[in-house]
Amino acid sequence: MARLLLPLSLAALLLAPGAPAAAAEPRADMKVHAAAAQTDTLDVSWREVYRVAMIEMAKDEWTIQRSDSVSGRFVTQWKKVEHPLSKLVFGELYARCVVDVKPLSDTTTEINFRGGLAGSGNFDRNPAFGSALTVYYKAAERWVVRVRTSLAAMATADPAAALPGAR
Repeated sequence: MARLLLPLSLAALLLAPGAPAAAAEPRADMKVHAAAAQTDTLDVSWREVYRVAMIEMAKDEWTIQRSDSVSGRFVTQWKKVEHPLSKLVFGELYARCVVDVKPLSDTTTEINFRGGLAGSGNFDRNPAFGSALTVYYKAAERWVVRVRTSLAAMATADPAAALPGAR
């Protein structure tokens, strides 16, 4: 049963709105597992992708710990996972996200999203970890689609609507 419920709790942590988890730092003795990246190529300048990617992360109540527009990277603060099922299966657990935005040309950009988990246990040996990774990959993919959708909406928005006095 925990095998089915844990992925839902991790997906909820990654991308569902709700009460924000408190920022926290994992203990030095905890192991960190970085999931494989979700990468996409967008036909938009890297500056716009970087800006919209940060906005979309904030919509999910992630706090940006550091950002570097020169390198195109931003990293969220660690969040303590407060979900009871996650605690039951993994014990004390923390999550964070790293996003890299890389210009391929003036109008083409690669975006790379990676999530990380930190905890006391050995994730690879936990029978629920495979299911949790599957949910992570789907959640990361949905986040990239949201970035793409927001960029497309901006590109098709009526520029006159943004002018003062426009109706």
